[in-house]
Amino acid sequence: MPGPRGRMAVSGVLPRCAGCRSLERHRVSRVMFNRLGPGHFAGWSAIQFSPDPTVDPDWFGTFELSIYGEPGGVDIQAIDRPDGAYEYVGCSHVLEHVGDDRAALRELLRITAGRGLLYLSIPDPFAEAVTRDWGFPKPEKHGHWRVYGRDVASRFERYVPDQPVLAYRGTDPVTGVSTGAFLLPKSTECYRWIRDRLGADVELFSGPPPG
Repeated sequence: MPGPRGRMAVSGVLPRCAGCRSLERHRVSRVMFNRLGPGHFAGWSAIQFSPDPTVDPDWFGTFELSIYGEPGGVDIQAIDRPDGAYEYVGCSHVLEHVGDDRAALRELLRITAGRGLLYLSIPDPFAEAVTRDWGFPKPEKHGHWRVYGRDVASRFERYVPDQPVLAYRGTDPVTGVSTGAFLLPKSTECYRWIRDRLGADVELFSGPPPG
């Protein structure tokens, strides 16, 4: 099926699955999570900001979905949850839609438990060198406040200087498109688990290695 607004993949292939409705980024990240091993998340509490078929809610002990503007939806710039409330926090294509991405990133990490993991997906920052930030939600850009570039590393370094940020790159098995996501582990054990499972496909993007 075509993607949003009828688009094709950059490789010219139809990007959306007719069954699960996944796109390139979802399949790349699902491969990543399969390599990490879904069984690792058994019993974990999870919250997902914005619908995303990347992970399966059944992997977790509890799973909460927050859609901003809908009943029960949470503003990620001021999350009404206690510190360390979830072992898994997933934020998919939301950060570019908020005015204060610094507050949002810090809030997402605040609610991530000490042994947990923040999964962060934004429109492919590896496709452009420099972030374009308009300072307002641009209607013709789907309400994005900004389009991130590879220099998003400098934002991570300013916003959360002590937090290791791992960048994963993979290839979509359907379209052949390369894209990726970020993993922010809260513990040394989680960091090592990710590095061990993903090997050369993950790199330390910003922040210091733990320990």
